[in-house]
Amino acid sequence: MSKRQSVMIIPDVQLPFHDPVILDKLIKIAEKYQPDRILQGGDLIDLPTVSRWTKGSAEEYAPVLQEHITQTKDEFFSPLRKAAPKAAMEWLSGNHDERLFDYITKYAYPLRSLDALSMENLFELKKFDVNYVKGPHRIATNTLAIHGHECGGYSSTPSAWDTKLTKRYGSHQNYVFFHTHQPFLITRAYGYAGKVSPRFTLNVGSIMDPVAATYVKDGSVSWQQSFAWLEDDGKRVWPELVTLVDRLGYFKGERI
Repeated sequence: MSKRQSVMIIPDVQLPFHDPVILDKLIKIAEKYQPDRILQGGDLIDLPTVSRWTKGSAEEYAPVLQEHITQTKDEFFSPLRKAAPKAAMEWLSGNHDERLFDYITKYAYPLRSLDALSMENLFELKKFDVNYVKGPHRIATNTLAIHGHECGGYSSTPSAWDTKLTKRYGSHQNYVFFHTHQPFLITRAYGYAGKVSPRFTLNVGSIMDPVAATYVKDGSVSWQQSFAWLEDDGKRVWPELVTLVDRLGYFKGERI
C-alpha cells in the first residue's frame, strides 16, 4: 500500500502586493502540519516593473526589481523552508512570474542565454531546495496542476473552466489551478455499472491583498483569500479548500 501523502497548496501571492498576515498564517500551518509536499501555484511575484501594463511609464524605471526578488526570498522561501524542512517544494510558473523572461525576449533578446537571469539563479532556488516547474504538472494521483494562463483567456464560470480543462487534458484527471483569484471546488464523475470514479476541479484563489491592487481603479474585486490541502493515498485524492473571511478561517477543526 502506498504511503499517504499530504500536499499543501499556496495560491497566487504576487509579492509585494500580498497579504503578509495570511502568508504568515500559511507558514505556521506548514510548520504545524508538516506536509509531504508544498506547491506554490504561480504568480508568486508580481514583477510590475517588467509588465506590459507599465511599459513606457515611470513605473518601468522604478529601481525596485531586485528589492522585490530579495523580498520573495526573505519573506517566502526562507521562512517556508525553515518551517517545513523535509517537504518537497515546488514553484509552478505563472504568467506574472514569466514577465521577466517575456521582457528580456522582447527588449533584450541576447540576454536570454545568461544563466544568471534564470529563475533558478535569481531566486537561489537550489539554496532553498525548490523546483521551478511548468504546468501541467502532476502533484498527486490523477491530479494535474496548471496555473491557468497556459490555456489562453478566461472562462466565465467554474463549470466553463472545468469543461475547458477536461477538453484540453482529459476528463480522467483532477485539476488544480489558480490565476483568477476566485476559489471554487466542483466535482464530476465517470463510470458505469456501479463503478464510478469521482474527479474534481479546484481553483485555489489567492492571498493577494485587494487594497494593494491599486490598478483596480474603483477598488472592486471579486477575489477571496484561500488555500488548499490534498490527501493522497496512491489511489484516491481528497481535496480541501479553505476560504478565509476577514483573514480568518478553519482548518482541521481549528481556527486559523
